[in-house]
Amino acid sequence: MFTNFSILPLRISIFTGFIFAIIGLVLGIRTVYASFVYPGFPAGYASIITILSIFSGIQLMAIGMVGEYLGRTFLSLNKQPQFTIRRELTNQ
Repeated sequence: MFTNFSILPLRISIFTGFIFAIIGLVLGIRTVYASFVYPGFPAGYASIITILSIFSGIQLMAIGMVGEYLGRTFLSLNKQPQFTIRRELTNQ
C-alpha cells in the first residue's frame, strides 16, 4: 500500500544503494591503505565486507532503477488521475 502510487520509495532505494556503494568504496580504500601501512593487518574480513557492501549497493541501485522505470511505465499506461477530488470548495 505504501508503494502503490508513488515512485518516492524507489528513489529512496536508489539513494540508499548509492550510499552503501560509497561506504564500501571508502572501506575498500581504507583497507588497501591499512594493508600497506600495517603489514600484519588481517585482510580477509575487511575485504569480504568491502565487496559485500559495494555489490549490495550496486544491486539495490539497479533494482531501484528498474522499479522506477516500471513504476513510470505503469503510471503512464494507467491514464487515471493519481487523486480524486471529493468536493470543490469555492470562495464566495
